[in-house]
Amino acid sequence: MNPSDVKTAADARAIVEERGLSHVKVGVFDIDGVLRGKYMSREKLFSSLESGFGFCDVVLGWDSHDQLYDNVAFTGWHTGYPDATVRIVPESCRAIPWEDNMLLFLGEFAPPADAYCPRGVLGRVVERCARLGYSSRVGFEYEFFVFEETPHSVRDKHYRNLKPLAPGFFGYSVLRNSVHFGFYSDLLSGTNAMDVALEGLHEETGPGVLEAAIAAADGLAAADKAALFKTFAKVAAQKSGLMATFMAKWSPDWPG
Repeated sequence: MNPSDVKTAADARAIVEERGLSHVKVGVFDIDGVLRGKYMSREKLFSSLESGFGFCDVVLGWDSHDQLYDNVAFTGWHTGYPDATVRIVPESCRAIPWEDNMLLFLGEFAPPADAYCPRGVLGRVVERCARLGYSSRVGFEYEFFVFEETPHSVRDKHYRNLKPLAPGFFGYSVLRNSVHFGFYSDLLSGTNAMDVALEGLHEETGPGVLEAAIAAADGLAAADKAALFKTFAKVAAQKSGLMATFMAKWSPDWPG
């Protein structure tokens, strides 16, 4: 069975059993749309497919550096940051090529936490549109920066004077995407295997700037693909000894 064939809880159980997996990866999007997750045993996954599982609701009350937001009502020190129920989305099943095709399942928060869950909010918007007779097709395009740095080196430099993948301006450079073919190829093949097909990937103008256009998909699926691309583009970069960031403008000295 292919991950794209998984549509139901029964399908999810079948593919895990077929592949003899002891664990899978599950993920949810935090309040800022950042993918958070963990490895889960097959037994826990099978029970979660029926009744959901608990995930600390602090991810709906902190930022991307795990710093707690002030003046929040839903979760905080006043609630003790308890677990909230997350339901598994079977049809989100994907294999992660960078992890020996480990299976990934996305989840979304159940009520009442669904009011703050990014995937839940978008799902309700899509449902409202459908009731009005509308559907959506969405294509995301990202410009992002790639550096010859590591998580340690950027901190040693205090995030200053970072070394881009390539210097200067050379948009749509065939020279550069051929020189850096290893990274380009890994990103193209890896995201394609995760059902995040790219219509285009090229050098943008500016040092170390790349542009990726994700093929259009229905609203909720498109959002999943876009968020997964941001995560696994960073994975592909770090596995190549590089670092990627999707900051709109990393330095006042360069275009954003």
